Amino acid sequence: MLDMKLWKKMLLSCVDLLKSNTKYLCELDSIAGDGDHGVTMGRIASCIENRIYNHEENDFIKKINEDLSMDLMNVNGGSAGPLYGTIFEGMGEGIEEKESLSTQEVKNMFKESKEAFKIISKAKLGDKTLVDAFYPAVDAIVNSQGGLVEIIEAGAKAAEEGAENTKNYIAKFGRAKNVGDRSIGHKDPGAVSISLFFKGLYEGAK
Repeated sequence: MLDMKLWKKMLLSCVDLLKSNTKYLCELDSIAGDGDHGVTMGRIASCIENRIYNHEENDFIKKINEDLSMDLMNVNGGSAGPLYGTIFEGMGEGIEEKESLSTQEVKNMFKESKEAFKIISKAKLGDKTLVDAFYPAVDAIVNSQGGLVEIIEAGAKAAEEGAENTKNYIAKFGRAKNVGDRSIGHKDPGAVSISLFFKGLYEGAK
């Protein structure tokens, strides 16, 4: 089961992991991008942290996800804010307003986040974007067996593997596509931040 207290703990774990890796994400982004992805992810992490500590009456997991969707859409710094906002939008749409979620309902939450993302992004697996970590993570969560910790662990492992695989791809989106073959050998910063996000969820769930 996933309740409000645990969801907040999981998200705060993501916050800690993202904030401690902002420099690393900027270094990755400097290879083929603007070099500011870590800064943007730090802003996203702060936005998540602020919402969690801004407790509201009758707070539900659905409400947190919906609020974060709106908040992250307005984060400055390229496309990361709107993309993460879309992910949380889907996670809000995929569940009902209730105090706790079953494992199947958690799977539905993540499944809907992918569906929402597919509406706004044309990126596919192998395009060297966050999709390379995000889609495998969601698929692993949806298709894995076990309780909450087990399915989130599966998602985290799939995201990490997906991010690692981006070293072998040529970038096809954003500023990175301009460097062509020179992007090979370097992990995509967006995929890495997604892998950190899912790793944070898992560490919080443990």
